[in-house]
Amino acid sequence: MQKKLFPVLIVVLIALGGLYYYQHYVAAPSIKFETLSLKTTDGKDFDLKSLKGKKTIVFMYASWCGECRKEQEAVSKIRESQLNGIDILCISDEPMEEVIGFSQNKHYPFTYLKMEQNFNSIGIYSIPVTYFLNGNLEVVEEKLGFIPWDDASTVEHLKSLL
Repeated sequence: MQKKLFPVLIVVLIALGGLYYYQHYVAAPSIKFETLSLKTTDGKDFDLKSLKGKKTIVFMYASWCGECRKEQEAVSKIRESQLNGIDILCISDEPMEEVIGFSQNKHYPFTYLKMEQNFNSIGIYSIPVTYFLNGNLEVVEEKLGFIPWDDASTVEHLKSLL
């Protein structure tokens, strides 16, 4: 009986490990954006409802994250030509000084926000994570990891979702 139970136990443990890995590092978590406590770089509360009726891209990032930096740089280059009329939010859980320093250093045409909660508390264990919100502030797509913004077909696909 024990010889038959051991392989089943191994398979179950591997499956659980795979599920844990997938949920934390492969799939972007579902987020209720209305529950987030967000501050602008000048310390004011930011209400996502102010974006109602607008198409929005939300980057969950950190200033130390190389992939996050590359992605924001790529988006800043195509914003005027290919993402005109789309609001871009960059949300970090880093200290406000880091958020301000990064936004002032890069001068990207995005809205930078400090999230009061930490990423882990809302299920984000790996960054960058990007969310695409339609005019009703509904998430229509989420992506974990770097998005190749220099690929025109990728950009067209993502714009079509909004």
